[in-house]
Amino acid sequence: MGVAFFNMDGILLIEEALKLSPFERAQLIDALWQSLDSSDQGAIDQAWLEESQDRLRAYRQGDIEAVDGERSLSDLKERLSR
Repeated sequence: MGVAFFNMDGILLIEEALKLSPFERAQLIDALWQSLDSSDQGAIDQAWLEESQDRLRAYRQGDIEAVDGERSLSDLKERLSR
């Protein structure tokens, strides 16, 4: 698992979280991450908004191509397993 909790509640929490769908786990990660320090969240959100707008504009102008998400993840897993 990689994470050590020293009480039963923590162990049960991990077991339940691992039963969630990948999308639900991603939402949980995001919520936990935001709960650590929300003081910079506005700046982070703004930076991601600008980045996504830049990427969309580049795609629409033909500067970058879209890549299938599942294929990208498969390729990444393959490269990491080498």
